[in-house]
Amino acid sequence: MILTFEEKKEIFDSYPELEANPVSMNRLNYHFKESAVAKTVVVRFLHPNGNAFIYAGYLPKEETNKGYISVLEDDEDRIRELVEEAVSFLRKTESGYEDGYSELWFNQEGEVLRLQFENPVWSVLLPSEQVEGIFKTKEAGESYLRDEGFQKG
Repeated sequence: MILTFEEKKEIFDSYPELEANPVSMNRLNYHFKESAVAKTVVVRFLHPNGNAFIYAGYLPKEETNKGYISVLEDDEDRIRELVEEAVSFLRKTESGYEDGYSELWFNQEGEVLRLQFENPVWSVLLPSEQVEGIFKTKEAGESYLRDEGFQKG
């Protein structure tokens, strides 16, 4: 059974990180204001007929309609799955990493350093959280760690 406008609206309203914005023809868009990239519309054109489009920029273009997929006939579980995938994708920066992403690196003496993404740079941190180095790219941070005798754990 196709979910109604009200049922879909209730699903989208249950996400506190999404903000509803009215658009033309009694439709609603839902924005994710905390997006790490310029794109913020997660749900586009929730229409009184029950149709809506959910952002799917992580899929190949040929599988979407301008980066969105229709959820006219989808059930609640599928809609929630798509919303969560969209929000997760939009939390990531253009580099593909979410702010705060980190990796532990170890040397043969058992010392540990952490490589952490702090948009827009990568930091190498000591266990005390003191900064050892700042790098423009992940590759530069990894190169530094390898040069210092560390390996990704």
